[in-house]
Amino acid sequence: MIHPEPFNDPGKDKRLLSTHGFIGLLLVLAVLIAGLLFIKSSYFAVGSVIVEGNKYVSIEDVYHIADIPESINIFSLNTANIKMRLLHDLRIAETDVSRRFPGTIVISIKERKPMAYVASNYGFLELDKQGVVLAVFKNIKQVNVPMITGSRLENEYVGDKVDDKVIDNIVNYLSLLDEATLNQLSEINIRSSEQIIAYTVNSVHIRLGNNEQLPDKAKLTNEILHELGDKKKIVEYIDLNYVPPVIKFKP
Repeated sequence: MIHPEPFNDPGKDKRLLSTHGFIGLLLVLAVLIAGLLFIKSSYFAVGSVIVEGNKYVSIEDVYHIADIPESINIFSLNTANIKMRLLHDLRIAETDVSRRFPGTIVISIKERKPMAYVASNYGFLELDKQGVVLAVFKNIKQVNVPMITGSRLENEYVGDKVDDKVIDNIVNYLSLLDEATLNQLSEINIRSSEQIIAYTVNSVHIRLGNNEQLPDKAKLTNEILHELGDKKKIVEYIDLNYVPPVIKFKP
């Protein structure tokens, strides 16, 4: 007996392959949509923004400069743009912005070190060791470096270099102090070009005299304040205009 061979419909095979392919495409598309929705979900919203390396630039200022909103998705964050915005601020020398999964942004910054504040016609100027204006404030909430008093500047703004020889020498003097000594100074008063006095947080005044040899006087300031240690509270003044310097203790 001759059995007829089964009839193969090529069109049917093609339709099956087409259906399987369409179903596979739908599955892939569903996975992609689910993944996209998951990435856009609140699970990847930044729970915290960590700022590292800042001492003089406040965290609030970093947020403002970087234009960080209260809630942001880490996958939509353009770290290059944030870095560029931060580097436009003169107070920031270097920065790195990175993601720390699942929900943290880390901003690491290296600051240009401010040396002093000085009053101007429209607020207070923050100066670096070259006398360049790093920032301008209407009010100072927290004084981190000494305030230069007895002199007021006029129209200098961010990026300008102060054209004042006395102030230029004072910020250079401050830049030569080590961090521990600088932290002990609260004010530099310019009574005249021949009478400059530094004040410590313990109310000890250091007579720097005129505007000359301030690098040598910075070295003596470091040495004397370190040697005095806890005795600074019983010191009335230190006069660096004599060799050797004069230290007068309270009676």
